[in-house]
Amino acid sequence: MVQNKTFSAKALQTFVAVMFAVITCFGFMTTPTAEAASGFYVSGTSIYDASGNKFVMRGVNIAHAWYTEKTETSIKGAANNGANTVRVVLANGSKYTKTSAQEVKNIISWCKSNKLICILEVHDATGSDSTYDLNKCVDYWKEMKNVLSGTEKYVIVNIANEWYGTWNGSAWADGYKSAIRSVRNAGITNMLMVDCAGWGQYPDSIKDYGKSVFNADSQKNTVFSIHMYEYAGGNASTVRNNIDNALNIGVPVVIGEFGGQHTNGDVDEATIMSYCTSKGVGYLGWSWKGNNSDMSYLDIANSWDGSSLSSWGNTLINGSNGIKATSKTCSVYSGSGSSSGGSSSGTSTDSNGGVLGLDGTYYIKSALSGKYLDVYKAKADNGTNVQQYRGTGGNNQKFKLVSDGNGYYTIYTGASNYKSCLDVYNWSRDNGANINQWQYHGGDCQKFQLVKIGDAYAIKTKISDCYSCLDVYEQNTADGANINQWSYWGGKCQLWYLESTSGSSSSSSSSSESNYKSIFWGSSTASAWGQAASAMTSKNGGSFNAYDIQSNGYFYVEYSGTQNQVEFVLQSWSGGAEWAKVSPSETGTANGHYYAKYSYNNCKSAFGTSDFGGKLDQIHAGAANGTVTIYSVCYCW
Repeated sequence: MVQNKTFSAKALQTFVAVMFAVITCFGFMTTPTAEAASGFYVSGTSIYDASGNKFVMRGVNIAHAWYTEKTETSIKGAANNGANTVRVVLANGSKYTKTSAQEVKNIISWCKSNKLICILEVHDATGSDSTYDLNKCVDYWKEMKNVLSGTEKYVIVNIANEWYGTWNGSAWADGYKSAIRSVRNAGITNMLMVDCAGWGQYPDSIKDYGKSVFNADSQKNTVFSIHMYEYAGGNASTVRNNIDNALNIGVPVVIGEFGGQHTNGDVDEATIMSYCTSKGVGYLGWSWKGNNSDMSYLDIANSWDGSSLSSWGNTLINGSNGIKATSKTCSVYSGSGSSSGGSSSGTSTDSNGGVLGLDGTYYIKSALSGKYLDVYKAKADNGTNVQQYRGTGGNNQKFKLVSDGNGYYTIYTGASNYKSCLDVYNWSRDNGANINQWQYHGGDCQKFQLVKIGDAYAIKTKISDCYSCLDVYEQNTADGANINQWSYWGGKCQLWYLESTSGSSSSSSSSSESNYKSIFWGSSTASAWGQAASAMTSKNGGSFNAYDIQSNGYFYVEYSGTQNQVEFVLQSWSGGAEWAKVSPSETGTANGHYYAKYSYNNCKSAFGTSDFGGKLDQIHAGAANGTVTIYSVCYCW
């Protein structure tokens, strides 16, 4: 994706968003709230779970109706790849073999066992304009009432997949208003989901008629879904406009289906994922496995258990704004709002997505260039510029994070002996506003929220209401490239690694005397066969250059759980071993955790070649058996 530096369009968009927020705050606009919190509920444009925490869907679609014997394996595979939600295809018997009540019970049980939220949809009315077909879907849900009762914390009912194929919002709205009333009159209290018209690709139906559909729900607990393929998601501006228009009616929207391409054109999946991340909108990729041969490019997994992913699957799951980087387990399972991926040991995540407990002194490294935040020439003066520069270890590259207790940090500079801090110049909210050093005064222009994105952080500015963040201007990788404020869109120029100045972020029992490159640092948990930490190599956009692997080096993984049950995997789709499990050369304890080292020879033996730079695509650390939590993955030499 190319970052757009056209100020006028961006400024207008920001102005509209700010005015909408101001109107809302001052009470000129009311936002609907669900009447009860026995399950999921709507508040404004957000979905909340029964524990009262915001929930953003990250997941996949699973075609149960056509592959009933593969559903349990698929659900487990989706969970192991980081999903927090699955949307499951059912059938009412009108077109496909009917999904029985017992099957629905089993699907819900499998989802709960894997800590997944379950969206159930009936597929038989796809593309139909007939209210008879829609009512048959409603009848199916009435028949499943006893199965659904008591599942409101875990199950969302998607009334009908892509009902109303014609691009006609008025007739679509009339059909759904009647259907929603019928579902509620039957006593079904789960959150409802409604796909937009035009085979799910006509979002103007939501923009023009969605509020009337929402108001037809006596519980005010309906969300909308857009299926983003070539028409609704073909390019960046279309994606953004469709999401913004839907949210502007004051009700949540989810991208219920999308892929990397479709029948009649390309899909801008990168913008879908990045814009959903910035807007707090859920997304669900289509589909796990089993698409027809002419649409097999939509398969996310090559194997039902998800141990091998397609190119589309790698993008969806392992991309910078993909499922693993942005998914959070629903707090009805975790008991809090914390992420399933998590952040560094001893941290937690607040309801706004900010990571708490990061107080400490760090080098702050760009995920784009591998260079560090740097106060120009180590000056202590007010107004000194902040840039990126190759690592020197000097005080001008040391920054102390101090929490204000409300989810924000002041970032003090070592160049000023920690008396001054990072500052958005002149209290500006604008894109392109400079980041400089200024004496601490505690204003919002000196407060930052850190949001975990994979193993990196977006450093968002409070002065922009956290819509913007620290950004390497024009994605420049050179020494001296300027740091500015820019609307968050998820590019690597907006992601940063925190490296403790004590070296503890990725140290082993002996690595303090070695050189090392951090690949993952944080706290991420996986159960058997799951991957807690995954990182692309630099040839696929990651930060680790596999050409740095040398004969005297080793990979180091620090973890907790069951000793010797950690699994380290080298993956290739470029001619090396597709899934090389490496045996450890040394194990032990360090920093209160277990560790394992993986020598050059062991890596070479498992991978089948020494051409790591040319053929290594991704690195994984996870659980062989039981449950492990990964704290650090690094390469040392």
